Order: sequence, then structure tokens, then C-alpha cells
Amino acid sequence: MEFQGFQSSFSLLSVVLILLCLIALAFFSYQKHKSLSSGVRLLLGGLRSITFVIIALLLFNPVFFKSELVEQAPKLMVLLDNSESMTIQKGEYLGEESYQNLLDELGFEDRDDVNIDYFAFGNDARPIQLPDSLSFLDSQTNFLEAITQIEELQGDYLAAVIISDGIITFGRNPLIQASALEIPLYTISTGDSSQVRDVTINNVLTNSTGYTESNHVVEVEVSQNGFIGTGTTLSIYDANGIEIDSKDITFSASEEVQTIRIELPLTEEGLQAFQAQISPLNDEWSVENNSRTFSIDILDSKTRILHIASEIHPDVKALRSLLLSDPAYELKTLTWLGGNSFVEPELPELDNLDLIILHGLPRQNLIPGFDDLLTQTPTLYFDLPRTRRSDPRSLPISLITNQGAQIFELNFVPNENNEDHPILEVDEVNYDALVPILTSLRTSSNGVDIIPLLNSQFQNMTTPNPIMAIADRGNARRAHVAAWGWYRLFQSVSENERNFVEELILNVITWTSNNPDERLLTISPSKSSFSSSEPVNINASLVNESGEAESDATIEFHLIDEEGNDRVFNMTNNGSGRYSLLFESLSNGLYSFTANARKGSRSLDEQSGEFLIEDSSSELINTIRNDAFLSSLASETSGSFFIYNAVQEFWNTLRLDGKLDSSEELVEAYIHPIRSVFWFVLVILLLGSEWLIRKNYSLP
Repeated sequence: MEFQGFQSSFSLLSVVLILLCLIALAFFSYQKHKSLSSGVRLLLGGLRSITFVIIALLLFNPVFFKSELVEQAPKLMVLLDNSESMTIQKGEYLGEESYQNLLDELGFEDRDDVNIDYFAFGNDARPIQLPDSLSFLDSQTNFLEAITQIEELQGDYLAAVIISDGIITFGRNPLIQASALEIPLYTISTGDSSQVRDVTINNVLTNSTGYTESNHVVEVEVSQNGFIGTGTTLSIYDANGIEIDSKDITFSASEEVQTIRIELPLTEEGLQAFQAQISPLNDEWSVENNSRTFSIDILDSKTRILHIASEIHPDVKALRSLLLSDPAYELKTLTWLGGNSFVEPELPELDNLDLIILHGLPRQNLIPGFDDLLTQTPTLYFDLPRTRRSDPRSLPISLITNQGAQIFELNFVPNENNEDHPILEVDEVNYDALVPILTSLRTSSNGVDIIPLLNSQFQNMTTPNPIMAIADRGNARRAHVAAWGWYRLFQSVSENERNFVEELILNVITWTSNNPDERLLTISPSKSSFSSSEPVNINASLVNESGEAESDATIEFHLIDEEGNDRVFNMTNNGSGRYSLLFESLSNGLYSFTANARKGSRSLDEQSGEFLIEDSSSELINTIRNDAFLSSLASETSGSFFIYNAVQEFWNTLRLDGKLDSSEELVEAYIHPIRSVFWFVLVILLLGSEWLIRKNYSLP
């Protein structure tokens, strides 16, 4: 051990002088006690001087350097398959019992000539303390994660041992990546290699998003072995166990895969869980793989519309008939009779409207809160002859000023600057030959945000006068049609004209009712459904009112299970307006959540959503161990392959390959006495001894 110096600014000479002064001070402090014998004074002075010296040296923080050659035992990585397939009892393989017998025979924990680090892999790869900590709950086997883990740490180990059935249920085949490893892999296969009579649902293929009032296509991939000429039934059940649909299946070969197509009628909004299930057959090896859970995020395809008519006019009836014939719309109506009355006996619910369509305007203040409702809700405003206004009470619904007193029959054509707008994506039509509509020749729009789509045409001459215009204003879209007589097109003898006007009006309704996304907070799970054994990732992004990334906020996340239990979490701030939250595992069920972004005492935005945790494992689909894959892993890396019930030569093989040889390693270390508790204990003992002697001689 070599002295390296002090970690202080004092030179060695200064330290020596200070120590000599402290020693002199310690002895001098007892010279005045003449009643004590010289031996006692010398003892007390020595104790105090040693204490002073130790404390001073610790404060100067001396550093010593030590190096030595140490014999190191070899290090091995042992990667243990933690997926559900390890527990399958099939043939001679007895699941966990055979797995544990294998570990006992290998005796990893009993060897003192090798250092072993354990890792579990399945959904991912992670270090564990001991094999006893395996749970066998991972719903997937991702071999790529295991090979990546070895690649990252291979510099610290002589070899890696993989114990698995070799069945890849997630991720790509890692054989090419494994061939580039610098250490050998020794693979031990578990499980059974025999074929069994079995029917399995391999996969359910469907769009993760669906819409109410529609039929949703689901394709179920079914495989079987050993049931030629046998029939069974595929059924689809909802979350309450009610059968929705079923189809009979007949197997025409001893081994085959069939894809069954079923159309599910979707009626209820929200994230819904379904189960595809095959009726069990006699002598089937396992019925656990006869079912598979899947989910569909069902969106409400109905657009909620309030239609207010201020006149009895054929256009009103034509529009309402169009909306009522389409199941995508939920229509509420109000028809003003004049004065304070409507045709309808009571006002409909005005909450959660997607669009308000006005044919003319009713009298002001007739509907409580109507002005505020118009300001906050997308609107489509149609002019009508008697209730036509040049300025409809300065409400945001008016985009076109219609001041002409004289009414003409006019044709219309697309505005040449906006012909490519989605609203005008309709079937080809000869605009000049269309049935004419009615309006004045004095229409105009002056707002910089207003987009004219259709202009009037009089006597085959296109005018600059708009008759249809749109605008994005705040959080609500606006559309204005400054003409009437559209019912003539609805009643045209030409099917092409009827289709044209229906498409045009529905396009206007669709565009207007779809608000621009002005959310400050965007939050979503990484996917809509998770298995019960995989982590759930929630990601969020946040901007402020100026559209800039907001990184100084707090996002409070409320997680609510099916029983209504509410747990609160704070999302992790990752910077640049990005936030995240990770749940390692959640029990099965449908979860809803609400996230509230706050900055100080101010609430920025709130969003909600839901996701599904389902008990669905791919580990039961293929149960035939993959010896070929495990053998290839070993041969590509100059290792060896073993079967779980024939591992007698395992340790001998490693020894012959030189993977159990110890090595000498130079260990270097810097020693800091101030970090050792020994010196502090010694100081306390010295001070205590001095105090006891002083008390014995009645010294103060």
C-alpha cells in the first residue's frame, strides 16, 4: 500500500508542523497539574496527542493506493425462460416440476467455482436474484430481447446458458444477431416435442377501431391437428358472455389452418371486449387454446344534430328526410310557428350537440342560452325567403350578406379558387344543366377567414356572388348557404342530380360537424388493449395556449377500474412537453382514465380515455419445443445444445471448452481512511479512556 498524499491544499511539511504543534499542545495542557505524577501526566498527554493526531489526519484526508493480483472465478450468464409455456404439462415434460428438477440437476447455486448471474426473459429480458423468483407469467417469448441482453453484457462473461422451449411467440428470429456474439451460447431445451390432437385459435385479425350502427369484419385463424372430417363451431361472445354470432367449421385434412370470417354488428360505444371460442372436441389435448380475447374501440358514428326551422318550407322537409334516412345521424328538431311557440311540445336536450343547422332564425331570446350555444357549437346556416336577414343579430353563423330585395332563379358553379375542397368532392355533374335554385344577385362575403365554395351563375355568366361559404372560427366550424329551393334537386327526375345534391349537403354537414382538434393535452395508452402480464405505457404531450411545448406543468392521472375504484398518479415529465406513466402490471378488466394538466393553480386541459387488460396468451398456441432453433443458436456461437432430461455432460462440456477456468485479475483500489468507521471508534475510545483517568484523579 502506497501513500499518495492528502486531498487538501496543505503540503506534507505543513501537515507535519501542524501535527507537532498539536502533540506539543496536548502534553503542555497537563504540565500545570503538578499534583499528578509525571507518569500519569505523560499517559494523559499521550492519549490526547494521539486523539489530536488522528482527528487532524482524518481532516487532511490522506489517500493510499493498493494493487494486487486476485484469482477470479469464471462468470456465466444464465437466461431462464419465464413464459407461461414453461408450465405446460405434455408428454414426459411435467411443467414446473420438470423445470425445477432440471435446475436441481444442474446445481447452479451449489457451485463455488463459478460466478453466475441470472436473467429471466419472456416479454422482455431482466436480471433476477435467483431462479426461485421465476413466476412463469410472461404471455410472450421474445428471444430477441434475450440475445440483445447477452450482446450488451457479453464483455463481462465467458459464456451464456439459455434454458427454454425455443418457441418464439413475439419478435423476429434472432439467429443472425446471435451469430455475431463474442461468447458461446449453451442451450438447454425444455418441453415436449410430440404432436397432439388439438384445435387452436392462432390469431384474431380485425381493425382495432369500429363504429356504431355498422358491421365489423373479424377474421379468426383456426388451426387443427388430427381431426380430419370432424366438425365444430366458432362462436363470438361479448364481455357479458352473450353469443353474438357463430359459424360451423368442418376440418377436411388431418392438419390444416382455416380463416373464418364473421361480421359483428356494433351497437354500443366505447372500448368493448369480445371472445372468439371454438367448441371443444373429444380427445382434444387442451381446451385452453380454444379461445382468444380481442377488443374493438367502438366510436359513436352518430352525429348529434339540432335542426331549427323558422319557416314551413320544402327545403326543411327535404333536409330532415335526408338526415333521418341515414343511421349515422341523431336528429333533434325545432320548428318555429311564430310568437313563442314551436311545433314540438318541448325543447329537446341541447347538451353535447355536434352541429346546429338553422333554416332561417327564430325570434331572439326564444330559446334560453341560444346565443351562447351558437357561439360554442358548429353551425350550418341556410337562408330562407321570409326569415332571410342581412345581419342575423351579429352571431358568428353568418358568413354571407344577402341584401338583394329581388329574388332570381340562378344556377351555381364551384369557386375556381377552391374547387379541390373536400366538400366539393362529389360525383361529376353538369352544373349548367342543374335545376335552378333561388337567391338574390347581391350576396357578398368579406371576412379574411371565409372560403367561398359556390358562386351564383346568371344567364350563363358566373358572378362573384357567393352562395355557399365556410370558415374555421375558434373551436367551431361555420358554413352558410345563401340560397333556397334545394328541394327541387332532391325531387329531380335525374338520379344523377339527386345523388349530387345529397352528396353535397352531406359533405357540408360532415365537414362542419368535425371540429378542428384544438386540444392542449393529448394523451393515450401505447395501444388500446394489453395482456395482463405486460406493462402499460401511457404517453402524453402538452402545449400551451400559444401552441408551444409546455414542460413546466403537472399532469394528474386518475385510473378508474370497472368497480369504480379511483387511483391517482402524477405523470413523469420527460421534457419538451412530453409526459409518460408506466404501470408494470394491472389485473384484467376495462379501465378508464382522466388526465388533468395544471400549471400552478391554472388548469390547462383535461382529457379522458380507456384501455383494456385482457388475459390472452399466445404461449398455448404452439406447444412443440423447437430443438432446431436452440441447436442452431448453440452451433452458430460455438456452444453446445442439450435436452432437459440429458444434461449429465453439461458441466464437463463447459470445462473442456475452458469456460470454467479461473483467471488472475489485477485489482487496484484507492483507500481513504476517513471513510472507515474504525478511526472514529478509536477516537471515541481514546477520549473515553482520557475521561475515565481524569475522573479517577478528580480532574475537572
